[in-house]
This record gives sequence, C-alpha cells and structure tokens, in this order.
Amino acid sequence: MGKKSKAKKSQLKKSSLLCQRLQEALDRGSKVWIKTNNSSFGGIPTNLFGEFVELLVIVPPHEQAEHIDAYGQVTWLIRLSDIIALAYPTEYWSKDRLESLLPPDAVTSEVGD
Repeated sequence: MGKKSKAKKSQLKKSSLLCQRLQEALDRGSKVWIKTNNSSFGGIPTNLFGEFVELLVIVPPHEQAEHIDAYGQVTWLIRLSDIIALAYPTEYWSKDRLESLLPPDAVTSEVGD
C-alpha cells in the first residue's frame, strides 16, 4: 500500500504541475508544444477541463489547396494522461540581449581562427 500511495501522490503532483503550466499558457494565450508517445503538437491551449486540454493549431495554406492563401484551424483534444512532455516559453530575448550575454568572441569569431 505504501508504494501505490507514493506513486499516486507523485502522479498527482505531476498532473497538477502539468495543469498549472497549461492554465498559465491558456491565461496568457501562449503557444505550447506537447509530446505524447505517438505524436507532437504545437498550439495555443483554448480550454482545459477534467482530463483534457484543447489545443488550437493554425495550419498554413497547402500548396495543392483550392484557396492557396487560406489558413486553416484545427483543434486537438488531448488527454492529459497521454502527455509525456510539455514545452512552454519562459522568456524571449532580443538579438541584442542574447549577444550581450555571450562572450564577445563567441559572436564575432570567424571559422578557421
């Protein structure tokens, strides 16, 4: 009973953290990347309820589509228990800020020096 209780508690924490990150992305309108055992998805959470998250994906025009300039919209309904990894933006840097964090020679050095 001790092992099952610990496993359940650990899974509950994991699920709570997953839900918390998805809720934050939902509140901010931020894109997330979700990996399951069989697929990967990248989109904006639009709904989080019970055991599921709805993920909005904007699909670019397809070359062979009738309306070449038309974007599509797909909503995936993903079971939270199927998610094995979740990536979400934590911070964005401008090119200038990124370069200021790197050593000067890392940005300006040329190949062959």
